[in-house]
Amino acid sequence: MIIIRSLSENKQRSNPGQAPRLLVQKMKIELINNQDEVSLDLGLIEKVSTYVSNKFDSCPDNVINIILSDSLEIRTLNKTYRNIDRITDVLSFSYLSDRESFHGKDSLFTIGEIYICPGIAKENAKNQDTDWSLDLEMVLLVVHGILHIYDYDHEEKYDRIEMESLQECIIADIRNTFGI
Repeated sequence: MIIIRSLSENKQRSNPGQAPRLLVQKMKIELINNQDEVSLDLGLIEKVSTYVSNKFDSCPDNVINIILSDSLEIRTLNKTYRNIDRITDVLSFSYLSDRESFHGKDSLFTIGEIYICPGIAKENAKNQDTDWSLDLEMVLLVVHGILHIYDYDHEEKYDRIEMESLQECIIADIRNTFGI
């Protein structure tokens, strides 16, 4: 995380015992809601997405697109890019390896896209423990997608254990930080 202190802000404090305000640069999250099947707390999704993405990279020139899709769109994407003809809850596309080829061409760079199907998330949430909710399921899918963008995977047992452990730690942190 990059923290910038403004010297002028520190000098302008009226209370010398007051902590200086810090300006924190944040990665940009673009939240696109392409579905109307499930009502969601979009503000929470955006706050959590920003919070998690900045644990990995806080460059304000980087963007993650989070697209909330209906079942038809996510099934089509799953078939096109993974050759799996079924609905899924989340798909991630990382463009981090393309960063160098776009260096200097644009001030913003999309490092990845996460497609989430809220309809599937709602079904997943129903099948969880009583302390689980749609909000938490959406948080899980956002975290899962961001981890994939940063090259975490769960294909091999060791990688799955590593990814799931990190995912659980981040979700516990989010639950504590955001009170969900």
